[in-house]
Amino acid sequence: MTREEEIQALKMSYMNTFESEHGRKVMEDLSKFCLEKRDIFVEDSARKTDYNLGANSVIRYIRSKLMRIETKPEVVINKE
Repeated sequence: MTREEEIQALKMSYMNTFESEHGRKVMEDLSKFCLEKRDIFVEDSARKTDYNLGANSVIRYIRSKLMRIETKPEVVINKE
């Protein structure tokens, strides 16, 4: 398996995991826990801001894996 095929297979695994009914519920919970839709900056606390950034990076990583796989059109060469 090529590296590109491994990447595509991993994306499919993420999609199969998180696009089911149970997976969507888990993503909703992770979204809240990882502060996906909230401000992660904490005034007067670099430590808490850093913690929030780390948590937020988890949901961003998962979302990046869930991005739809782009299909490349096949090139047809006319040999006439």
